[in-house]
Amino acid sequence: MTAIFICGEKGDRDFERLFREILSENYRITYIRDRSVFQWGKGYELVTADLEKFEEIYAEKPVFLLKKDCVPHFAFPEDSMVIAFSENEKQLTALKNQPIHPITCGFGKTDSFSYSSLSDEKIVVSLNREITALSGKKMQPLELPLEIPKGVELYSVIAFTALRIMLDDYNSEIGELI
Repeated sequence: MTAIFICGEKGDRDFERLFREILSENYRITYIRDRSVFQWGKGYELVTADLEKFEEIYAEKPVFLLKKDCVPHFAFPEDSMVIAFSENEKQLTALKNQPIHPITCGFGKTDSFSYSSLSDEKIVVSLNREITALSGKKMQPLELPLEIPKGVELYSVIAFTALRIMLDDYNSEIGELI
């Protein structure tokens, strides 16, 4: 089981939609939002808490997925992997001096994840440097052509793709996508 903590505005439901519509195809997801619990899919279990803020979290090597407007004001557990929006300076400042492994997502080539091509309906998400997936597998720079779900923010698509690569979700598909 992998614990994923989503932090940010309650009204931003992009990640919930992407988990339900895409990630649940390969995973058993327990999704906690507000005072509700949802379960979707089958397979390896992901437990996800989607809250505006967290007081304290004690978890081993948790994954944090920060929404674009999130400014976290809590201490991250040691060895947290944090997927963050590089265009949000307040978010990045809040992450300084934290015991985390940051994965930046944004619109520039210096980000861990960005994009190399964009149209109204499609995006090519780029992994710009080698990273290590949660499985321990080394992921080399690559490009993934994807459709942009209607109504989903560009950052959410890039960050969600980063999470899927960190989960090694593309697995054998990755060679076909390049």
